[in-house]
Amino acid sequence: MIKDNEKERLLTHKLNQKLYFSEIEEKLVRVTYGLMSDNVYTIDRAIPDLIKIINLLELEHEAIMLEINRILELSD
Repeated sequence: MIKDNEKERLLTHKLNQKLYFSEIEEKLVRVTYGLMSDNVYTIDRAIPDLIKIINLLELEHEAIMLEINRILELSD
């Protein structure tokens, strides 16, 4: 049985993860909108922003994989 502290920690973690993905999504929308609507915001300026977004997604992917492995280890 999961204790209340563990439930609270899990809820906090999931809320933070959701917020993190929302922030990444907002950055991606901003870059996309800038490319579509602004002749000044060029692909050359967008590429570093897109690389940052990809890196953030990769970090989050690694964190999710670590959490999955932790859960698997606890279930053994």
